[in-house]
Order: sequence, then C-alpha cells, then structure tokens
Amino acid sequence: MEKELAFEIVSKIIFDKACQLIVGGNPAFESEKVLFHIEMCMNEWGYKSALVSEYCDAVKQENDHMRDLGIDE
Repeated sequence: MEKELAFEIVSKIIFDKACQLIVGGNPAFESEKVLFHIEMCMNEWGYKSALVSEYCDAVKQENDHMRDLGIDE
C-alpha cells in the first residue's frame, strides 16, 4: 500500500468518528488535533493530500462553531 493512501485511510477513519461526535452534539477537538498532525507529518515526508486537508478544514470548521457557543477544550 502506498504511504499516502495509508495516511488517507487513517484520516478517513478519524474523520468519520469526528462526524459521529459532531452529529451527536459533541465537539471533536481531539480529532481535529490528530488530523492536523497527520497533515503535518505528510508534509514533512513530502506528501500532500487534498482529501486530508479537506477533512482537517471540515472538522475545524465544525469545532469552531462549538467554540463560538462557548464549548472549550
């Protein structure tokens, strides 16, 4: 399996769990941190994935809504 694909698969698993939390009315702060860390590691290793970036941005946007409501880490 290609390393970039492995990063994308792991990111998808984390993103799906984050979506479950958010749909349930809970923040997914830890998922946000993990997704951004995965993206950072990919960049350090010379990989770039629009899919992983999309997951990061989507979870951050939803968590920002939670933060705006006063829900903090």
